[in-house]
Amino acid sequence: MTRPFSWAVFSVLALAAPRPAEAQDYRRTAVPGRPFCVVWPGREYLYRLDAAGSLRTPGDSEFSAIDAAVASWRAVSSTCSDYVFTRGPDIHEPQVGYRQDGGENENVITFREVDCNDVVPPDDPCIKADTCGNAYACWEHGGATIGLTTTTFSFRTGYILDADIEFNAAGAGRGFFFTTVDSPPCDGVRDTDCVGTDVQNTVTHELGHVVGLDHVPEVPGSTMEPTAHPGETRKRVIDVGSAAGFCDAYPRGLPPTQCGENPEVGRHFQAISYGPWGGCGTVPGSLLPVAALLGVGVVRRRREGGHSSRQ
Repeated sequence: MTRPFSWAVFSVLALAAPRPAEAQDYRRTAVPGRPFCVVWPGREYLYRLDAAGSLRTPGDSEFSAIDAAVASWRAVSSTCSDYVFTRGPDIHEPQVGYRQDGGENENVITFREVDCNDVVPPDDPCIKADTCGNAYACWEHGGATIGLTTTTFSFRTGYILDADIEFNAAGAGRGFFFTTVDSPPCDGVRDTDCVGTDVQNTVTHELGHVVGLDHVPEVPGSTMEPTAHPGETRKRVIDVGSAAGFCDAYPRGLPPTQCGENPEVGRHFQAISYGPWGGCGTVPGSLLPVAALLGVGVVRRRREGGHSSRQ
């Protein structure tokens, strides 16, 4: 039996050094059902922005906000690692998810400005195939979720093969109103001159998932905290714990650090969302049989607003 993506195994994995008991301020994303973590085998996240950007933010301010979020992670890397974040040429009609058909893969960041419920015919086969998002450039992940990071990785090694970020910018009733200004909070109104759903705040969190960090619900104020509030900007600044998690995973001059022993191919979905319902959810089991046929497994995690969270 052919094992997919066996080519991904090309470097020696080091065991993660134990952390002090008091340093429980970050958590790395685990391979589902295995004592391993996901990690990039190389030292670069090469990403491409959807050239369409967001029609609801002034000018190209959304691109500047994304660049600012990336710059924050670059600054962390400069203190401890040789990991780099590289913006490639902007892309038209980006495709989210890892292609196993031999086609070119791109790590993409895209705003979905229409909800799939509004544009996809009810009998379209893409609904069962879970591919409507790419087919119609629409948001297909539920109205409570503000952003989703889809990471494809090898179950055998934990190595990340692809990571894409989507934003639920479907607008009133279906999605969220993204803004790029620093202040003040919008206080219930939708206006580009106040902070609604902050692009930089959201991207900084999602990039944490990209590099292999998971939610830390027990650490209020963390960049990777799974709850947020409308008008929030504090996660633009990467906290000490999240920075430590990144530095531990990608030490300068050394192979990427694993969390356990040697870990086949899976996908991990991690999301940020706002609302009083709170918490992280697991993907419906109905997706797993299809994933198994492809050699992949799927889980979803959501970050939601409010003062409490639930699993």
